[in-house]
Amino acid sequence: MNDSVSDYLKALSQARWQSPEQFQSMSTNVLQWLTEQGSLSHRLNAECDHLSVEVVSNTKSCADRITEEEIERLAHEDCWLREVVLLGDEQPWVIGRTLMSLSAMGQGDYDISQQGDTPLGVTVFSNADTKRDALEIAQITTSEGVLFARRSRLWVAGHPILVAELFLPHSPVYKRESA
Repeated sequence: MNDSVSDYLKALSQARWQSPEQFQSMSTNVLQWLTEQGSLSHRLNAECDHLSVEVVSNTKSCADRITEEEIERLAHEDCWLREVVLLGDEQPWVIGRTLMSLSAMGQGDYDISQQGDTPLGVTVFSNADTKRDALEIAQITTSEGVLFARRSRLWVAGHPILVAELFLPHSPVYKRESA
């Protein structure tokens, strides 16, 4: 899985992000998952017996390794980078990439570097004032076909966190809708 995780993360970094309105023709199920405003972790957990996190990377990332689009949504400064695989019943469902500026970590009550193997949504959505904005969607072509991804900014205690998620082939996002 490690080679494929690297491939997925590379594909996610090259996504062409667009507004959700440009995807109105997609299935209702997929669109509902991609535009979820609450905790993706909670929604995924409802689809399985056991949701787990495999941490791929949890490290400082220099500002020069962050894209211009990411800088626009955060700040031009060093960030903490957390990359994970979310697994439902041991099946890889989502690749997640999260960035938070080091200054925001130092000023706030939330330190992403200490997240460990707890899903991000479980922690950040326990804060009553968490909100999501700047939601964008992408279609990404992989060796398994076209997959969907989303990127958004979460505001936790007034500090931004940028989250990008690639929904893998076995994710419940792709479940067929009931007739």
